[in-house]
Amino acid sequence: MNLQAGRDIVVNNGNSIALYSIEEVAKQLLGSVFGELPDETKKQIETNQKSYFQSLSENLSKIIKQNEELKTVINSPDFQYVSKQATISASRSSSIELHKNLSLLLIQRVNNDSEDLKRIVYNEAIKTLAKLTQNQLKILTLCFLVKRTKLNGLTNFNQFIQYLEERIKPFIDFKKTNAEFEHLAYAGCASISIAGHDLFGLFKGNYPEIFKESDNIDELFKDKETATKLLTVWKETPIMNMNLTSVGIVLASTFYEQTTGDKMNIDIWIN
Repeated sequence: MNLQAGRDIVVNNGNSIALYSIEEVAKQLLGSVFGELPDETKKQIETNQKSYFQSLSENLSKIIKQNEELKTVINSPDFQYVSKQATISASRSSSIELHKNLSLLLIQRVNNDSEDLKRIVYNEAIKTLAKLTQNQLKILTLCFLVKRTKLNGLTNFNQFIQYLEERIKPFIDFKKTNAEFEHLAYAGCASISIAGHDLFGLFKGNYPEIFKESDNIDELFKDKETATKLLTVWKETPIMNMNLTSVGIVLASTFYEQTTGDKMNIDIWIN
């Protein structure tokens, strides 16, 4: 699979890696996957591919593999297959957000090729991403951030509110229908259980220096817009009952990175 057209790519280790031309792959996809198409449709596919490969080019500096190791990964049948799947998904959609997230997933897939579990999970995440909406990615990410992460160094309530504004707020507004959550379960990103995770209990466990047993979360969050929205989401949707799968975790962490620019260490959750 080609990651760049017609020139060498310089990755962050200073080595130049010669990769195949994407133009030939694009032509093959047009014929072998899409068959005969109207000219207007072909133009749209080409535009979509151009956007996707532009996003991919912008993420190439995140590759950590050395020259020969990278060539081995790129040429492997498994990577060729999943890379073609990513290109097909990108070709079908004009969503720039999809292109950005697919490209980042593919780069992470390269970096985690040597570990079987991560390789398999990233393969599944790449295949699954095109089945999800932006609303569903926000749901996954919010669930992931609240239930599976904590920000070290928070020691007071004002810092916590700032954390919500900077890291939680981008994912707080989404469609709150049961169908959104049911689709995430169908897509293999999450399961919905009878038991739920109390929001205040999660915060007390993660930030015991800030939240005490005697605190009233409704009073604490009063007049704090993002905090109040989070509390409402937790009460009015199945998110408190949702548990992410490994694929859901990878998709959530990738969407978080793409949205905020922060870096996640996936080794914490997938090991």
